[in-house]
Amino acid sequence: MNDFAPLYTTRERIQLVLKILAVAAPVYLLARFWFFPWLKNYASYANCHSYGGVNGVQLLMYGVFVLIPLSLALLIWLLEGRRSLKVLRIGQYPLPGEKVFRKTRYRYGRGTMIQPLTVFTVIAALVGVSVWGGFQAANITSKISACSSEQLRQMGD
Repeated sequence: MNDFAPLYTTRERIQLVLKILAVAAPVYLLARFWFFPWLKNYASYANCHSYGGVNGVQLLMYGVFVLIPLSLALLIWLLEGRRSLKVLRIGQYPLPGEKVFRKTRYRYGRGTMIQPLTVFTVIAALVGVSVWGGFQAANITSKISACSSEQLRQMGD
């Protein structure tokens, strides 16, 4: 029996890196050159906007303190959750037939629980941060100041 997981070929490694870059590079560029400048400008006047009775400051605060941690927890679950459950169920890491980047010996038993439990701990912590963030956002936004005439004038410029 082979004690090592199969390795990605050089071609497969390059293809995998290119696929990741094809997704990550446009997301980074969009965030860097459009989203963050827009957000900085919007944050200056968020209290002047309302969406269905929800103030813009509330949207920002709940987005930062609740939505971002929950989104990250969901992303980690989608990328690693099912795989981690399989590792726990089977008791083998890497999973049978799973390719790896470097020479990796198969591990069995309790030692395989570390990675999946770490994944689940991080997900639980992010959900906890999100719940805590909900209370913080409520506290921060409890006294939203009205939009000043100066802000309205600057928005028009």
